[in-house]
Amino acid sequence: MDLFSFLNIMAATIGVQTLLIVICALQIKPGVQAIQLLPAGGEGKGKEANYILCEGGGKVEVIGQGQRRSWSLKDPGLDQFLDAIAKNRKPQYVVIGVRPSAYRDFESIRSKAEARRLAIGYEPLEAGLKVQLPAGEAE
Repeated sequence: MDLFSFLNIMAATIGVQTLLIVICALQIKPGVQAIQLLPAGGEGKGKEANYILCEGGGKVEVIGQGQRRSWSLKDPGLDQFLDAIAKNRKPQYVVIGVRPSAYRDFESIRSKAEARRLAIGYEPLEAGLKVQLPAGEAE
């Protein structure tokens, strides 16, 4: 029994797989330092964006309503911010950015936003990435 043609086919298959792995690896851009949050195209389309970034340890960064501030979860300013969004006449939505260490913070903010019947979404964020906003948002 001759296995020469089988080995040729296997060598060609391994070669193609290696080429695909190299191409995929070259498309990954190491050293990404920032992520940009873009306006929503789905449920948030046509609505004013508000961002709450969960940093972990009960710390959040709030961006929206013309302000960019850092608060703790227990700060009354966070509740006032969510109330202002709920009472705003313009359609609003909230994007909650979640760092790996901030899942419990996310759960707390999500429950507060859902209690106010706000349109919400979330974005997982890698630890250490700086968040950039679209042009025209509060810096």
